[in-house]
Amino acid sequence: MLIRLDRNEMPRSPPKEIIEVVKLSLNKIHRYTPQYEVDILVNLLSDYTKAPQDSIILSSGSDILIKEFIYLFSRGRQIVIADPTFILISNTAPKTSSPILKVRLKEPEFKFYLESIIDEIKKPTLMILDNPNNPTGSLILNEKDVKMILENEKIIFLIDEAYFEFSNITYSHMIKDYPNLAIVRTLSKSFGLAGSGIGYIIAGEIIQQKFLGLNIMLPYPSVIAGINALKNQDYMLNYINEVAQEKYRITKYVSKLGIIAFPSSTNFLLMKTNIYNIGKKLEEQGVFVLDLSSQIGPGYIRVSIGTKAENDYFLKTMERIK
Repeated sequence: MLIRLDRNEMPRSPPKEIIEVVKLSLNKIHRYTPQYEVDILVNLLSDYTKAPQDSIILSSGSDILIKEFIYLFSRGRQIVIADPTFILISNTAPKTSSPILKVRLKEPEFKFYLESIIDEIKKPTLMILDNPNNPTGSLILNEKDVKMILENEKIIFLIDEAYFEFSNITYSHMIKDYPNLAIVRTLSKSFGLAGSGIGYIIAGEIIQQKFLGLNIMLPYPSVIAGINALKNQDYMLNYINEVAQEKYRITKYVSKLGIIAFPSSTNFLLMKTNIYNIGKKLEEQGVFVLDLSSQIGPGYIRVSIGTKAENDYFLKTMERIK
């Protein structure tokens, strides 16, 4: 048995009505995606996010948008990131010529302590923070901190809200007042469209101007998948409820094994165990998790919430290893 709990994906496909309409779209795969279909997707995202249509920037995946954002705004600025953070952020930042300031997130809260760098960010700064944080699952920002950051006009601030639907915490409403703010999101997690790769930025005015002319051709089936996912949100809401129930159940179970599962506002759990080389031992039993020994320390793993059967297999395997 092979269980993939290392990628934070929805463990099953979206509803049949979405799959069927995507299959039909393959009949037009020889054509470029019509602009009116892209406009429909943007309109739906505007309604969903309560953000103006002209603030929404689409791309084939949020990874591309984050990379492009770093390259566009890092010149002449220092880069501030959390430590740990989404691996794409920590891998892309060093590819620029900008100095990097890492702010360590310490357990058990894994908060971002703005006070520790308040003097440092008086200089031109590009700040990139994931909220909730990946891989800790914690909410590292509050609205007071976000306002304090944004009121410094020397700062460009990108918040990665890939797990917004699980946390229900967003600062996207602030873009109308702060042109130096951008929020990046994805349909890969809560909507289960990881294979379609639809990402988007909700951008303040400064960011919008920089992204002008960046027109990325989105695959037609991906656009159709996004449109129909946004029109059928009940499955997403049901999935979020299932994840919450499973996180609670798993946390209780592993605590009896002497394993800590930290509070999470995402579809994964950060765990801490004294079992040596736990990631490798799980892999030998057919269970893939993300080994965080190099990012946080020995014994830390990130475990995606799978189906109930997958989660049961993971728990029984942990019990055997323990």
